[in-house]
Amino acid sequence: MVNSARIWCAVAVTCLGCASSAAAQTIRGTVRETDGGPLIPGAFISLLDSAGQTVRADFTTVEGAFSFATPGPGEFRLRVERIGYATWLTAPYALTTGQILPVTVEVPPRPIRLRDLRVEVSGACFDDPSQGQALATAWEELRKALETAVWAERRGDLRFTFTRWERILEPRTLAVREATSRMYRHRPLPPFESVPADQLVESGFVVQVADSSEYRALDANVLLSQEFRAAHCFGLQRATVGGVPRLGITFRPRERRQVVQIEGTLWLDEESAELDRVQLSYRNLPVARGVDRRLIGAEVVFDRLPEGPFYVTDWWIRFPFHEDGSFTGYKQGGGAVKRAAAGDLSWEMGHGVAVGIVRDSVSRDPLPGADVILRNWEDAAAFLPPPDPADTPFSTMTDDEGRFVVGGLPDGVYALRVDHPKLRAAGVRLNETRVVIEERIVVEREVWTPSAETLYARVCPGSSLSEGVGAVVGIARDAAAGLPVPGVEIEAQWRVRLGRGAARGVYASAVSDDEGRFAICGFPLDGPVRLRPLGTPHAVQFEPDARVVWQDVSVASGSCADPVPGQSVDGRRDFR
Repeated sequence: MVNSARIWCAVAVTCLGCASSAAAQTIRGTVRETDGGPLIPGAFISLLDSAGQTVRADFTTVEGAFSFATPGPGEFRLRVERIGYATWLTAPYALTTGQILPVTVEVPPRPIRLRDLRVEVSGACFDDPSQGQALATAWEELRKALETAVWAERRGDLRFTFTRWERILEPRTLAVREATSRMYRHRPLPPFESVPADQLVESGFVVQVADSSEYRALDANVLLSQEFRAAHCFGLQRATVGGVPRLGITFRPRERRQVVQIEGTLWLDEESAELDRVQLSYRNLPVARGVDRRLIGAEVVFDRLPEGPFYVTDWWIRFPFHEDGSFTGYKQGGGAVKRAAAGDLSWEMGHGVAVGIVRDSVSRDPLPGADVILRNWEDAAAFLPPPDPADTPFSTMTDDEGRFVVGGLPDGVYALRVDHPKLRAAGVRLNETRVVIEERIVVEREVWTPSAETLYARVCPGSSLSEGVGAVVGIARDAAAGLPVPGVEIEAQWRVRLGRGAARGVYASAVSDDEGRFAICGFPLDGPVRLRPLGTPHAVQFEPDARVVWQDVSVASGSCADPVPGQSVDGRRDFR
């Protein structure tokens, strides 16, 4: 959607919301923020009759303009809705026969901040999403998005080029065994059509058709229906989805019935309050032996035309696949929008995205500050040196939660490489992971560093593998510049108990290599260890909490690599 920020509004004013010149009465004008604030483009404005029913709707243009022909004389209100802002309802306007009424609608800018909503950690499930202040606020933002999707679908002015695909997946690895796809050009919304809500609630989301089962998902019409709301209860949760903080509206069946039911989460972006995706799973679903229920489900991803309506951009549904009556894998069908068109204008959709998290196997914690690079798989297979992160557009660094997002990936096969100063200090390089980007999919990966035992064997070859000993790995760094310092002898000291309260100090050392790396092995895991550059009075102390401990050591600027005269490995002073 690059460079398309004004496309939708230009189309709206020319073909979607213009009043007929033959209309008997018209209300038209502009929408802006109060106190002479800026004009508001892309607001969803509705004309309501005296009973509060919507009789017209459209998006304001780039100049914040709108124009509605009313169905007759009478009193009408205007409702202005923006994602991320409170809804505004005007006072009634009275129109007489044949009147053209110019108005300026001033809207107070009242932002909705989803990230400020309090989400209780409980199993509460409200009978209606309008219950509870936080849930009601989130549901209102969801409703706005879904209603624009329904509105655009009914208008049919947009055309999409999209791909439908089917894949047969291996039962354990989900590797693609068979795949087919077909391109559809210049088709109106929606790219798929759900079964009506009342039929879904009555007959269930999986029904037997001849000798096979038909799995069903849902669309915006179903989510907004009274039948769906009456059959489910609702709650809130927070999570990181696709590398971005999300607020989720959860739903599950109120009552257990004999038909297959559905539950899931409607995810909203916490920052923008925009609808991101719907994730679904099935309840009360009988499955054959060997089928993993967690792999059965569906996902519908939404996007938004700039200053325009939401629409479905990606979707898939996955269910068990049987051959000759036996479970042999999973079948996954879906699609992805590649191009949108409105009138004579058209634009490409985005590319694929790789998201994930890197975790430290030693501490089990997320690993921030790791370099993540995606490069051509053939280059990795040919053992070509990996590029520097600064030299490739497909690279990033994990955040404080160890997460990464690499976007803009054209279709292709990539090698995912992860590196980190801790791994470099230990002389460890992770294997590159194969990632396939096809039809604008989002690929999720979880990357773990080697286990503590593997790291210990790597940095301490030939050392005792006793479970009671550990190793410290780090980099000697210049205290002022933070750069690695080679050739510095790093000394470690710990105490060993001799019995009857007696103990003796034990010393070991290692010299930092050309990249400032050092590793010292063999200290016990039940007491403190102190580190210092040999011959200096200042030391850093740590309590070993794992088999391998990461600990850098600062070296005073100007320190030389040679040990201090009179200091030797066998005759070192205690750290005091």
